[in-house]
Amino acid sequence: MDDIKKSGTSKVPEKAAKPDQAGAGATPLPQAAAPAAALEAAAPTPAPASAAPDPEAKPQAAAPVPNTELLLLRVQQEQAASMMAQIKSEAEALSPEEMRHLHSHLLANPMHALNETCFKEVDTFRQMSLTFSNLRANSKAFLSIRQDQKAIWSEGGENSRMVGLSFAAGTDPALYLRSFLINAREMILETYQDCSEININLYVRTDQLHLQGRVDLPPGASVTLQSRCDRSSIVGLSSFGVDLE
Repeated sequence: MDDIKKSGTSKVPEKAAKPDQAGAGATPLPQAAAPAAALEAAAPTPAPASAAPDPEAKPQAAAPVPNTELLLLRVQQEQAASMMAQIKSEAEALSPEEMRHLHSHLLANPMHALNETCFKEVDTFRQMSLTFSNLRANSKAFLSIRQDQKAIWSEGGENSRMVGLSFAAGTDPALYLRSFLINAREMILETYQDCSEININLYVRTDQLHLQGRVDLPPGASVTLQSRCDRSSIVGLSSFGVDLE
């Protein structure tokens, strides 16, 4: 029996080879499935569905297009400012008389558009008489219409049969004027001898019923402005106002 047990005893099988020690022909064991999160990341992301247009949504404004006229206007303004700065710097070296002459031109230039409008649109001419008195020799008298007045000096209109610009010496035997300048709003007289009285008759082109301005006269001189219904006398450096109707 002992022999039978010994002879019948089977050998214990060897342990199976480990996976890393398996030969080339060994079949690899199946790996564990990938985590669900990794699968979701690898899956393609579906494209978002296009939203329907909102009928109440405001359309976006297009990009502004450069305005050529606006750019040109800015360039002109910069050039004008540069020119005015240059004129002011040069004006510091001028004498008081030259400065006054320059100031009269600078004052008249901004009024050019208003003067043109008045000349084209106004057809009413109102008579005006100016009498300068006691002007000394080598003196100047200055008279101007104020800037906010829609009015200019005029010789009258042919259609209204009111035409003319006249001078008279008053009591003097002659007009002792060295120069006389008149433009749309200004009037300057310069004498070379004492003048007791100088009369000027002209017209004011305006629809206004009242005229305002200023005078700058030498010491002792005066000017009288007379319309059909009013009369005003001024001396020195003063403002004036005259009713026209």
